[in-house]
Formats: sequence, structure tokens, C-alpha cells
Amino acid sequence: MSIRFIATIVALGLGLSGCASLTPQQCMNGNWAEIGARDGAAGRGADYINAHRDACSELGIVPDPAAWLAGRQAGLARYCTPENAYINGRNGSRLEPVCTPAQRISMSRAYDWGLQYFALQTDINEANAEIARIRAVILNELSHPDLTPEEADRLASLEFRIRRLQSDIRMDELRQRRYAQLPF
Repeated sequence: MSIRFIATIVALGLGLSGCASLTPQQCMNGNWAEIGARDGAAGRGADYINAHRDACSELGIVPDPAAWLAGRQAGLARYCTPENAYINGRNGSRLEPVCTPAQRISMSRAYDWGLQYFALQTDINEANAEIARIRAVILNELSHPDLTPEEADRLASLEFRIRRLQSDIRMDELRQRRYAQLPF
């Protein structure tokens, strides 16, 4: 075998291991309670241990399901809170269906509150992007001194659109303050 062939195989192996749920080092350390706690805090389902089993199988390492499940339960206690639900909503992330029905009820208002913040931030970002696009049009097409009457009308219309978008942004920012933190 050539060195180039071996290097290619090693590179492919390293590239594939980037998709694994655990690194070889994590598999070898085998702190399954800690791994489970991290998975629970991330909202991973009970079947996620199968991904770890697959990731560690090439090393001949088998997860400890009891330790992993105990750790996952501890992690779920951090995941299944209104505060975490708010953070997920604010980031536009979905909540994983790993919490009890009672926990989901207590989390739902917080999640919706966070989603309101996220929606307003999305609107603000889109308005800012639209302003940037309009300014680029003005700069590239309407910044010469000899504007035709049609170009002058277009420039005035685009400048009005910028002012309207800036006003919308200010209103969204004011509304967003309401959702900047949990009220309860």
C-alpha cells in the first residue's frame, strides 16, 4: 500500500468520526453518567444511547445503559424547565418531546414567550437586510447627479421605504423589550 492510500484512508476515517456522537476519547473514558447528563440537558431521547453504541463499537466499547439513563434523568431535570424552554424559544429552536406532560405544560408559556422574542428579532433582521438592499440600489443606480424625473421619483420612494422600515424596526425593538426576559 502506498503512503498516499493510507493517508486517504486515515483522512476518511477522521472525517467520518466527526459525525459520531462521541469521540474515541469519550468512549474510552466511559463516564456514562456524565455523558447521559449532557444528553439529557440537550433534550436527547432515550434512544440516543444507540448513537453512542455505534460510535464506540469500533473500539469494542459498550455503553453502560443504567449509568447513562441515570445521568440522562439528571440532565432532563435541567432541560425540562421554563427557563430552558424560554431560551429554546428565544433561539428559534424547537423543544424536544422528552419532558413529562406536566413539565411541558409549565414550559409552554415560557417557550411561547421566547418565540415571540425570536419572531420580533427575525422581523428586525429582515428589515435591516431590506434597508441594506435598498441602500445598495441607491448607491449603485441612483447616486449620480443627473437623475431623470423617474429616477428622482424612484429615489424618493426608496428613501421613504427606508424611513418606514426604520420606524418598523423601532416599534419591533420596543415590543421585543417585553419579551427580553421571562416575566414569571
